[in-house]
Amino acid sequence: MTNKNEYWQYRDYCWNTKGIYFRYNKDGSSNQYFLHINDGFTLYDKNGTLRNGSALWSIKNDSTFVFDDLEYKIEKITNKEILLSYYNPEFKDKKCFVKLSKWIDGPEGPKPLNNQDKHEKI
Repeated sequence: MTNKNEYWQYRDYCWNTKGIYFRYNKDGSSNQYFLHINDGFTLYDKNGTLRNGSALWSIKNDSTFVFDDLEYKIEKITNKEILLSYYNPEFKDKKCFVKLSKWIDGPEGPKPLNNQDKHEKI
């Protein structure tokens, strides 16, 4: 679940996907965002229709992150990062990794949680 002003940056190392951010809601839905230099986080808009709550997420058996129809093994989880893995048949069943890194949209703009001032309360 994502708290107010928190976002998870999604990075898939097999597909070299980056620049996508998610908020995971209590009801199991999610929202996708982009980070723009001047505007901060903006809700993903595809052809004029906002993608709000369209992808569902859940945790299965305390070790699997389910996102839409995809299942990821939870390799590591901290309050700043989540490391997931999956096997991709397009890469001859290569084990692929996805990292979710927490970002905070604070008074000085969006920053990765790792870069927050250690004295700042979050």
